[in-house]
Amino acid sequence: MIPRVYGSPHGRPLFYFHGVPGAAVEAAMLHQAALTQGIKLLVVARNLPGELDREDYLQQLAQQVMQHAAGQPIHLLGFSIGACLALRVATRLGEQVAAVHLLSAAAPWEVASNRVGMGAGRYTFGWAQHSPRLFRAFASYQALLANVSPRLLLNLLFAGAGGKDRELLRQSATVDWLKTIQRDCFRHGIHSYARDIHLYVEPWAAELRNVTAAVNLWHGEADNWAPIAMSIYLQQQLPVVTAFTRCAGQAHYTCLLENAAAAMACVQGRADHPLPR
Repeated sequence: MIPRVYGSPHGRPLFYFHGVPGAAVEAAMLHQAALTQGIKLLVVARNLPGELDREDYLQQLAQQVMQHAAGQPIHLLGFSIGACLALRVATRLGEQVAAVHLLSAAAPWEVASNRVGMGAGRYTFGWAQHSPRLFRAFASYQALLANVSPRLLLNLLFAGAGGKDRELLRQSATVDWLKTIQRDCFRHGIHSYARDIHLYVEPWAAELRNVTAAVNLWHGEADNWAPIAMSIYLQQQLPVVTAFTRCAGQAHYTCLLENAAAAMACVQGRADHPLPR
C-alpha cells in the first residue's frame, strides 16, 4: 500500500496513524503545518486485505513504514487510537524508530483506570470486547449515518464533547473536514474500522515495555474521549518519555489541531521539551 502524502514532498518523513473512526484525509488539516515545518507527512495506509490476522496486519504496517522511510530516521505520529497502532508498530520496528509523538493518545483499554472520565465511547469499546453482534450493528449504523447524514453523525459524536472541541462544529471548514473523515472511514464498509477497534480493546499493555524509542505526549486536559489519565498512564509505563505536555482547555481534536506543529518541530529537532510531569 502507498501512504497518502501531505506537507513537503521532499521533507523529513513523519508517519501518521489516524484515529478511529478516521481516514487518511484526517491529515489534510495538518498539511500547512507540515509544509511550514519541512515535514513529509505520510499517512500509513490501513485498508489492508481483510484476511490478514492481527499480527500480520501490524507487521504489514511496520513494513510499510520501513519501505517508505527509505533509510531515513523513523518518526511516528499517532492520534487517538492511532497512538495504539503507532506504539505497537514501534515495538515491531524496535531501535529503528527514533521517536514516537502522540496526540490525545488512547492508552490500553484493559486498564480500568484509563477509562475514568471517558464519555459515551466506553460503550462502543465495551460492546467490541464483549458483545460482537451489538458492536457490528452499531458500527453499521455509524456507517449508514456517515453516508446519508454525516452532520447528524457529527452532532451525535460531539454531543458530549469537552473543552474547545464543542467550538469545532461552529467552523464550516472544520465541519466539512470532519464529515469527509467520517464518509471516508466507512466508504468500503466497517471492516477496517472494526479491525482497529478490536486491536485497541484486546490486551496490549504488556507491549509498552518493549517500546525502545523516545515518546513525546500532548494531551488536552478537557478530553473526555481519551481522558488525560491515558497519557498519565503511558508516561508511567513507557521506558522513555521525553516530554508530556498537558494542554489546558483543549480536548480531543483541538489537541491534534493545536499541537501537531509542535510534534513536527520535535522531528526537526527544534523543540525545547519540558520535563515530564
